[in-house]
This record gives sequence, structure tokens and C-alpha cells, in this order.
Amino acid sequence: MSATILGPSPRSAAEIGSELRREFDRALYAQYGTQSRPDPVLATLFHTLSVQIARVYDEAEHVFPAAVLDDLVGVLGMPPRLAHPAQTVVQFTRVDQRERITPHTELFGTTRTGEQVGWAPDESIEIAPTQLVFAAVFEEGRLHALSGARLPGGPPVPPGSTPLPAWEGPPALYLAFHADEAHLGGLGLYLDPAPGTVADALSRSPWQLLDASGCVHEAGMLRACAGRGGVRRLAWLDGGDEGSPPCIPRLDDGVYGAHVWVFPRVPAARRTCCTLPAGMADAARLLLPDGCAEALDAPLAWVRVPLPPGLHGVADAIQRVEVNCVTASNVEVWSEQVIFDRTGCVVSLAPEGRADRHVMAILGVTGEAGTAYTEEADVSAPLGHGRFRRRAGELEFRPARGATGRADGYAMARLALCDAERANGMEAGDVRRIGASLANTTAQVSNLTVTRGGCAPPPFAPARTRFAELLRTRERVVTEADVEITVRAFEPRVRGVRVESVAELHEGAVRRVEAVTAFLDPADFADPGAEVVRLRGQLQRHLQERAVLGQTMRVAVEYGWGGW
Repeated sequence: MSATILGPSPRSAAEIGSELRREFDRALYAQYGTQSRPDPVLATLFHTLSVQIARVYDEAEHVFPAAVLDDLVGVLGMPPRLAHPAQTVVQFTRVDQRERITPHTELFGTTRTGEQVGWAPDESIEIAPTQLVFAAVFEEGRLHALSGARLPGGPPVPPGSTPLPAWEGPPALYLAFHADEAHLGGLGLYLDPAPGTVADALSRSPWQLLDASGCVHEAGMLRACAGRGGVRRLAWLDGGDEGSPPCIPRLDDGVYGAHVWVFPRVPAARRTCCTLPAGMADAARLLLPDGCAEALDAPLAWVRVPLPPGLHGVADAIQRVEVNCVTASNVEVWSEQVIFDRTGCVVSLAPEGRADRHVMAILGVTGEAGTAYTEEADVSAPLGHGRFRRRAGELEFRPARGATGRADGYAMARLALCDAERANGMEAGDVRRIGASLANTTAQVSNLTVTRGGCAPPPFAPARTRFAELLRTRERVVTEADVEITVRAFEPRVRGVRVESVAELHEGAVRRVEAVTAFLDPADFADPGAEVVRLRGQLQRHLQERAVLGQTMRVAVEYGWGGW
């Protein structure tokens, strides 16, 4: 079978060098009638020239078309694939006064090899001298004490269980706090761990602040919503919350995000406290250490979380409860001055000269005159405005020009960096230093969990494949073929795709949902348990943004080949 030649193959440097030598010999004989003799200097000159010409051939064949397609894909809005930071849960201890912790707070840890790794909280919380006094789960007629509670000025409450025959009904979580004058405002709570159905139930269930009589009231109802890094932010059911401040860069759900809960600011009118809820007093006192039966008689801030009927194993799923906690990710902000006369207008994105540090986002570029540069694709900015573009591991600048025509001599670029998989595997206690000084001088920090989830950018589909996906779907997901090519272009490690139309009940009405199942091989991931969770959320958001109005996309991830 003969092969069909679709076009000329790229010429190698050896072939170009041989042809140059032949042309030189032919020209020398025609001019002088003599044959050339071996000359090492001339051979070196021919070799150097042939290598440069071969590079031009290669760029014309591969680099230039790929660059053009990259520009087209970038303008059409194909999201780039970035590195993901590792995540952990940190706790602040020895807190003697209230203070706000934001994603700009720098935390540092040390790996087993002595390398320093930077961390930043995923969400804003308020650390305070708040103490968890009692934590218990009512389930199947029994009251189960959870680990993590400590009596004021006394010993910890040991795990235990006692019958509660006076109560019936579905399971519920009860938490009691000894708080300061700001009540539970901004408190970060860690439930370790709450996997699977228990975590989902805690996210869907209302959180309730009990009133002064120990009863549920409308003003104390809270609902959960997803925050940065997957953290569950609680908001008032009646909308009386200022919301979470915007954070840049955005972080996708991490492996520990669903285990951390952040309370909103609590207005003075809602700062209610009560004694033990009715019917629980006798059973709760039996779970306290000897001699501490009256420790819960003082008014405390009580929180109740009712869980769905039929849910089992809640007390076993929640191993402990900790306060003043928040997830932290391996994200650092790096500022670098680019002097155009010295480095040119194209610089490599390798801060500190390290290839294992990955750029997650370009937070901003500021010119010499203090004006903010815009992205190259922004058509609304004036022609002389400073611009930048990120492409193929490089950052390209177009210096701004003032009214006199003078161009900027330098620009300041602010980058968000992460160490990817290098930040994985740090044990509990390895993150233990606060970078910036806090007003709370006695506060200390320590991570409670092993750091997980960091990974380098996955291999991106070739520019031709990405451009074909955009061209075929027109940024719209309508048919089953559209879904499959969109999924494969977004994540090359997907081995198979299955699309089914199902019906589900939503707010009392039946709606159609497109159930997309992506099949993966766990061997393709360094940490499947952490990376796949994040991938599912990214893929669902990517498809939903391209879905037709009224169409709901639901993505599931399974291991295997799906019959392909």
C-alpha cells in the first residue's frame, strides 16, 4: 500500500548543510575551475547556517500556525488550564483577642527537605477566644458526644454515648460555644471529616442559632453556599449578610473545602444565648467528666443542624470539631519589575528562575506612569494604552505611550504562584509560621491535615483540537457530539464520555437534566482523590457556561472506560 504525501516534509539541518556544500562546490568550480578542499572553519560555518535555516523551516511548519491558532483560541474565550495549589486546614490557637484573617495573610511551612512553602487562607475569617464547650449528635434515640469540645477552664469532653428516650425524630448536630461579645461572627469551624452523604447533608441542611429559650426561630436560620476553595460559607436565610468579599485569583474546590464552615457577621439583635435545650439536660450531663455536671448551665451560643431522616452513621462520620479554622492553599503573590531596555518586552514566566513554580493568574500589570495595563484582546482600550499577553510560558508587553509619545521604561507585574505537587505531603504541624505581624501577638498557627491536591497544569489538547472544538460547537453545547468533543478538548485525560437525559424534581417541578459521565483512569493522576473532585467541578462549570438557556448539565466522574 503506497502512502499518500500530503505535503513536503520539514528539512533537517543535515540535509540543508549538504545542499549548501554542494552549491558551494558547484559555484567554486564554475568560477575558478578548482575543487574545494576540506576546511574546518568553512564546515563550522555551513553547520551553523544550516541549523538556523532548519529552525526557520520548523517554525514555518509548526510554530507559526500553532501561534496563530493559540491567538484565535484565546480571543474566542477557551479557558486556559492552570496549575492547582495544594490545600490543607489550618487552625489558629492561643487567641486572646478578635482579629480578621484574610487571603492576604501569609503563612509559611517547611517540607521534610527543609524547603519553605508559602500558604494563604482561602476565605476571610475572624479568629477570637471562642471555645467549643459541647458537641453532640442525636441519632437513633441516643446522644453521642463528639471529640473537640472542652469545658471552660476544665477538661475536654470525652467521646461517649447515652440514651435520650425523651426525643424522637431524624438525626441532628448540636454545638455549644462560649463566645465573646461578637458572638459567632466570622467563626471558622472544621468538621473532621464529614465525607460522602454526611457532608452533602450538612451542606443542604439549614444551620439554626437557637434563641434565648432554646428554640428555633426564623431570625436565626442560616443556609450554606460554596465559597473560595470549596469552603462552605453560611449566610442568613433572610439575606441579612454582607456576603463574602471578592478574592483574586479564584480557587476551585479543594479536597478539604467541604469540611470547613464560616459563619457570617452576627448582628447584635441575633446574638442570642441559652442554656441546655429542653429535654437534653439530663443526658448531656451524663456525658460530662466527673464533677462537671453543672458546666453547661451557663448561657451559651447554641447551634442546631437538623439532618435528613434516614441518614445513618453521622456520629461515626464526624471524628472531631475544631474552631478558628480555615482551609489554606499554596498560593503566593509575587511582584516583579520588568525593565524593557534590559530584558526586552517578552519575559519568561519563571519567577526566581524555578521551573517548578507555576503561574496561576496574572493579577495585574502597572506601567511606569501608574496606569494599569490591559490584556491584548481588550478592544475597548485606546491604541496607546499599555497591554500584556500571556502565551506559551511567556509574558509579552506592549509598553504604554504617553501624550508626548514617550514609552514606559518598565512595568510591575503581580503574579499568583503555586508550587503544585511540590507542596503535597506536608504532615500535620509543618505549617506553623505567620508571615505578617498580627495585632493578636500570641496567636499561633498549625495545619491539622496533610497537604494534598497540588498538581502541575495537565497536558493541553493541541491547538488544532481546541480550535476544532470551538469551531464545531460555536461555544454552544447542544448535541451529544458537542458534549463529547467539548469534554475531550477541555480534559485530554478523559477516556470516555456518556451523555443521558434524565428528569429530576426541582422546587416542586420536573425538569430535564443532561447527565454527563466522564470516565477516567486513576493512573493518569498523581492524587486522584484530590484532583478528580476539582476536575468534576471545573468540567460541570465549563459545560454549563456553554449550555443552551434552560438546559441543566450535571457531571459525574467514574473510573474505567465506560464500555469504550
